[in-house]
Amino acid sequence: MELLKAFDDEINAFLVNMFGPRDSRVRGWFMLDSYLPTFSLTVMYLLSIWLGNKFMKNRPALSLRSILTLYNLGITLLSMYMLVELILSSWEGGYNLQCQDLASAGEADVRVAKVLWWYYFSKLIEFLDTIFFVLRKKTSQITFLHVYHHASMFNIWWCVLNWIPCGQSAVRAHHHPHHECCRETLWLPLRVSDLPIFLHAYTSHPVLKFLFPDIPKKANEERDRRVTSRERSEEWILQSLLHCS
Repeated sequence: MELLKAFDDEINAFLVNMFGPRDSRVRGWFMLDSYLPTFSLTVMYLLSIWLGNKFMKNRPALSLRSILTLYNLGITLLSMYMLVELILSSWEGGYNLQCQDLASAGEADVRVAKVLWWYYFSKLIEFLDTIFFVLRKKTSQITFLHVYHHASMFNIWWCVLNWIPCGQSAVRAHHHPHHECCRETLWLPLRVSDLPIFLHAYTSHPVLKFLFPDIPKKANEERDRRVTSRERSEEWILQSLLHCS
């Protein structure tokens, strides 16, 4: 137990050293003080896909129609709540879509942060998307990009909630232009988003090719599509920083 706590302290110290001090308004919130729960749940998600496929290999696919109906209804209601609450809280705080800092709206900022916490937590709930694919033996749906998206979004939003839990995060977290937000956090999602392109275009390891046979097929089209999008994103960020300065 002491070793686990020491390991947790080292990880948290490393993150604070990399990104700067955390936002004090979210301290004590469920699953935010330590990175270990988010990391551990992500590892469990990846293991469940591997073990689940092995378990279902010689078993018939499950229907899960009733469970999927309830699940989709729950996700829809949660999304509707987050949308309405985000609109109301950002309206209360007088948010500016082009450039909104982290501490100008008082209680409205905390209200926005609470909505974004639910968005972060919804990324954990959405791990079930893949689990349902496994149980229904829809293996064609479990591509590398599908798994990467679900795993990375959960971890990215843990960072967002700890360092930029409101302000421009309410509009688009990875375009946050505020100067108090550390530069690593600003560019982190853009850097992470390059990983599938790198793997698609340059990875030739036979194990990865075996696990993700769609890698070579999607390489060129994925790279071409994302290059233009990234250029627009970087141009928007630079313009926003100049505007804020």
